[in-house]
Amino acid sequence: MSGGFRREGLDRALARTSDAPLREGNRLELLRNGPDTYEDWLAAIGRAERWVHLDNYIFKDDEVGERFAQALVEKAREGVSVRVLYDWFGCLDVRRSFWRRMREAGVEVRVVNPPTLGGPLGSIRRDHRKLLAVDGEYASTGGVCISEGWLVTSPETRLPYRDTAVGVRGPAVAEVERAFAGLWRVAGGSLPEAECPDPGSMPRVGEEAARVVVQEPRRMRTLRMLQLLTAGVERRLWITDAYFLSMAILSQSLMSVARDGVDVRVLVPATNDLPWIGALSRTGYRQFLESGVRIFEYGGPMIHAKTLVADGWWSKVGSTNLNFASLVANWEIDLVAEDTGFAAQMEALFEEDLSNAREVRLAGTAAHPRVRPERPIQTSDREARRGVVGSGSGGSATVLRVGTTALQKSGYPLETHEQALAAAASGALLGASVLSLRFPRSLAWPLGAAGAIYGGLGVLRAARTALSGRRRKPPAPKDTGDSGQ
Repeated sequence: MSGGFRREGLDRALARTSDAPLREGNRLELLRNGPDTYEDWLAAIGRAERWVHLDNYIFKDDEVGERFAQALVEKAREGVSVRVLYDWFGCLDVRRSFWRRMREAGVEVRVVNPPTLGGPLGSIRRDHRKLLAVDGEYASTGGVCISEGWLVTSPETRLPYRDTAVGVRGPAVAEVERAFAGLWRVAGGSLPEAECPDPGSMPRVGEEAARVVVQEPRRMRTLRMLQLLTAGVERRLWITDAYFLSMAILSQSLMSVARDGVDVRVLVPATNDLPWIGALSRTGYRQFLESGVRIFEYGGPMIHAKTLVADGWWSKVGSTNLNFASLVANWEIDLVAEDTGFAAQMEALFEEDLSNAREVRLAGTAAHPRVRPERPIQTSDREARRGVVGSGSGGSATVLRVGTTALQKSGYPLETHEQALAAAASGALLGASVLSLRFPRSLAWPLGAAGAIYGGLGVLRAARTALSGRRRKPPAPKDTGDSGQ
C-alpha cells in the first residue's frame, strides 16, 4: 500500500475527502496515557510566551484540573493570551467558581454549544475535542481529558487506564490552531490574526508528514477518509476504539476488508467506563467475527484511545470514536501521520496492548457458533475507576445498534449479554404498555407536555426565521449588459 496505492493518487484523494492537506516536515511524539500527556502539556504551557489555546471535552475541577488551571492562570498573569474552550455537557458537574477564578485572573473561557430555547435539539452536538496549541510552535491532540480518571491504575493487575495522544511540532501545528480558531468563532468571536499562523510560513522541524482532520457537525470528514482507507488497505488494519458502536457503512467496510484477507483487528475495553455502551458494543461482535475481523478486549481498567494504524505507514491519533456521534454530530480532531517510523511505534504500542488483552472468538459448532472470550477478565478493576466518567457519546448509535440486533434475522442463539439486553428492552416496553393501559394519563401528560414544549419552540423558531427574512433586503440585480436574460 505504501507504494502502489500512494502512486495512484492517494494523497489527492485523502486531501479531497478530509479537507486536510498533507503537511511535510513535522516532528511527532507518541504520548502514552494520562501522566505522560499531562507532563508534556504542562511543560508546553510553561514555555508559552505569546498564547495558549486549550480545548477539552472534560476539564474537571479535581487535582489534575487544578494543576492545569493554576498553570493557565500563571501564564495569563504574565501577559500571555490564554484561551480555553470546554463542552457544556462534558463539564456539566464542574463548579462555576472554577471557571470564574480563571476568568478573574485573565483567562478567557468559553463554553461550547450550551442548550438554548431557540434550538434545543442542536445541543446534542458535542465539542469532543482534546487539543492544546501553544505559540504556533507546539500542538497536541488525542483521547486524553483533564481529569484524575486518566491517572487510574489497577491495584490487582497494575495495568493503567490506557489512552494515547500525540505531540506535534512543525507546519501541522498551524492546522491544529485553525481547528481551535474555527470553534472559538462558533463559541463567540474571532481570534486575533496574530494567533492564526500560516502553515506555509512555518519552518520544517522534522521528517514526518501529517494531516490534521478537523471534524465538524455533519461534515463527516473522518468517516469519508476512513472509507477511502478501507478501500485501499492491503495487508493489515489495526484499530483501537473505546466505544465501538460503528455505523453500518463503516462496519460493512471493515467486514469486507477482512473477508478479502486483510488482517483486521479491533481492540476495545473489557470493562468499559460507560458499562452500557460496552454491553451494547458486544451485541455487534458476531457479525464481525463471522467476517474474519479479530476482536480483543483490554484487561486493564479502561482503554480510551482512538487510534488506527494501516499497512505500517498510515496512522491516526485523535478524539474520534467509531460511532455515529463522533463521525457525524460532534466537533472532533484527528492527526493522521503518513510515516513508516511513526507507524512502527503505533504498531508496537498496539501489540503491547494486545499482550494485556483477551481475544473474543466464535466457539461451539458451525451450526450454532457462540461469541466467547478466550479467558475471564479481572472485573474488580471497576473499583479502581469508581467515579471516573468517560468521554463516550454514542447515544444515537446505541439506539440504532439495539434495534438492528433485536430485529436482524439469524438462526443463531443469542449470547448471554444479548439475551439480557433483549429481555430488558422487551420488559421496559411491556411495562410501559401495561402502565399506559391502566393509567393512560400517566403517559398522556408527559407526551403532551413534551409535544407542547417542542411544538411551541418550533413555531417560535419558524416565526423568528420569517421575521428575519422580511427584514433582510433582497440583493440588487446584477447588470450583466444582456437584457435578454
